[in-house]
Amino acid sequence: MAVRPEASEVSEASRTSKTSKTSEGREGREGRAVRARRGARPARDRAATWLVVSGGVLGAMFASMGLAVLFGPANGFGGDSLAYMGIISILGLMPCGAGFVWALIHPRVGFPAVAVGALLGLGIFVGFAGDGLNDAWKAPPDRPSTVRAVGSWASGGLVVRVRPDLVVAYRGATGAVAWRWTPPGADTVCAMSRGTGPDGTGRGGAVGLIGHAPYGSPCSAVTALDLAGGREGWTATVDAPARDGDDATPDVVAVAGPQALLQEKAGWRAVRLADGRDVWRSAADPGCAPLQVAGGPGDAVTVAQCGDAPPVLRSLAPADGHEQRRIALPAAGGLRALAVVSVDPLAVWVDARAERGTHAVLSYDRTGRQRAAIPVAGDEYDLDVMLGGLHAFDEFSARPLFGGVVVGDLFVVPGQRPGDIGISGGHPSRTATGRLLAYSLADGGRRWTAGLDDRVTGLVVDGGSVWAMTRGRVTRVEAATGRQSAVLDVNDTASLYPVDLSVSGPERFTVVAEDGTRDEPPVRVMS
Repeated sequence: MAVRPEASEVSEASRTSKTSKTSEGREGREGRAVRARRGARPARDRAATWLVVSGGVLGAMFASMGLAVLFGPANGFGGDSLAYMGIISILGLMPCGAGFVWALIHPRVGFPAVAVGALLGLGIFVGFAGDGLNDAWKAPPDRPSTVRAVGSWASGGLVVRVRPDLVVAYRGATGAVAWRWTPPGADTVCAMSRGTGPDGTGRGGAVGLIGHAPYGSPCSAVTALDLAGGREGWTATVDAPARDGDDATPDVVAVAGPQALLQEKAGWRAVRLADGRDVWRSAADPGCAPLQVAGGPGDAVTVAQCGDAPPVLRSLAPADGHEQRRIALPAAGGLRALAVVSVDPLAVWVDARAERGTHAVLSYDRTGRQRAAIPVAGDEYDLDVMLGGLHAFDEFSARPLFGGVVVGDLFVVPGQRPGDIGISGGHPSRTATGRLLAYSLADGGRRWTAGLDDRVTGLVVDGGSVWAMTRGRVTRVEAATGRQSAVLDVNDTASLYPVDLSVSGPERFTVVAEDGTRDEPPVRVMS
């Protein structure tokens, strides 16, 4: 007979069983929770690590790019891209800033990420930033505020700036003043040679010619100035025509080989550059008045105005004044302007008074035969033969700046057309474009066009290329092809008006301003 357990025993067993099951359930749930937490921790660790890495890389990339934009111009970088990269770096740091800070707080993973981001940001900067020029030095502003330069020379590591009342030479390397020369008495500078010549000592020194006279008197004295030390050499007396006030006249003195050419009322006189002794004289044709003189190593070029008859250009041998070429320029009725752009090959800008007269750059061969005629106002472009346009003779009045230069047998010149410069908006905004054009002096045909960012303010020949300066850039254009081989952004002072530009070293330029009393220094060197 079976024995039934007592009710109390059944109840206890039931409770024990339930307690055991409950305990087992609780332990299972706790185990699963522990296992879940253990599984979640790696996921959270991975997320935190990803935040540290991504914040470090992106934050450091934008931060390093921004710092490079701030300090890059002082270290030879420049260009419009800097502004864009600066904006991108600011906008990028805004969402990445917290991640960047989080990376710095966790250096074990954050510092390598920051290093990678910094290198990436610097790489982007270097890849997209352009080359820039900074002022190596600049001369202090001119005083008094009414004074303007009439011309300049670059010679032997010096840049010589000529004012009506003072000639100042600056050392190209440092900007220190090397010497000063003041015209005698109350004289002002009324003429200067476009080029310089040897001083005759054999030591490689250079001489420049300065014409000077008192207010309202003819420009009757020409002094040979030693450009190495600012010492006066000889002074020649010239039978010059009357002048108005303190005005300066261009191209009435010149250097041709070993001779100095002096223009007078009746003709031209050559004196030795070394000591000022007379060598030869050449009279203008009857009924003609001397207009200009130009020189080169093997040629002395004179131009005479002959009333309503065509002007006469002659090429003379510098040694003895023997006539080599005689050319009747096609400008009957008189001239508005004329400039001998080049002596060899011979190229002359003729701007006749007659509306339908000659307004062109003419080239000639060694026999005097015309080779080409390049119109300065064509259907598409107007050529800026003189920097500053039609009123160029008002700037750097003793030695005006040619906008058109000759490289080999090419005439390279800035060209303009309507709409190149635009001003718009209630708050005026300026848009601009510019270009250089190359024409053959053999046949007058256009060889190439090179686009620039703005109107040309300075132009200089450098071997087989030209450097063109605009308001904010200096661009090298290869004369043979028109290809731009270098573009350098100007990080400091912008040239708003024509300047005398010269090359003083690899990617190093000297800039001379006519007005050095306001926004632009009188002389500065960019590198």
